[in-house]
Amino acid sequence: RDVAIKEVVLPPGLTAAERDVLYERTIREARASARLNHPCVVTVHDVVQESGRPWIVMELVRARSLQDLIDQGPLPPHRVAEIGLQTLSALRAAHEKGILHRDVKPSNVLITDSGRVVLTDFGIAQAEGDSALTQTGLVMGSPAYIPPERARGERAVPASDLWSLGA
Repeated sequence: RDVAIKEVVLPPGLTAAERDVLYERTIREARASARLNHPCVVTVHDVVQESGRPWIVMELVRARSLQDLIDQGPLPPHRVAEIGLQTLSALRAAHEKGILHRDVKPSNVLITDSGRVVLTDFGIAQAEGDSALTQTGLVMGSPAYIPPERARGERAVPASDLWSLGA
């Protein structure tokens, strides 16, 4: 089968501890995504380590991002509603498994030519029981889509993902 392989390319100048945190986040993304079996969530097949670095093997989704579509101009209201409903179903499936995405934004939503919507990049996802991998006071995510409670440094909840979806 055709697959996509995600490599984490780290910026230069990181300490070994910072590198370890980012690698652990990659592994956590794979584990969180692998727990989900939903047509609107990218399928993760495996996570492998090569030369001490994790690589995520996942479903190859031939699609454009919602951000790409938005950049081309407004979408018809019925299409926006369809995209929203499919993304909502992906979030509902994740929340039922105790997984918060924490970075819902247009560039993490893929749209295939057939109209399938696929939520990707659980890179800062958090599963119930996981320890936090961020520093105290550091808020991860994209500023335009960060819900108010996370911007205040409070813990994310399922409603946080819904706020980001609405934004």
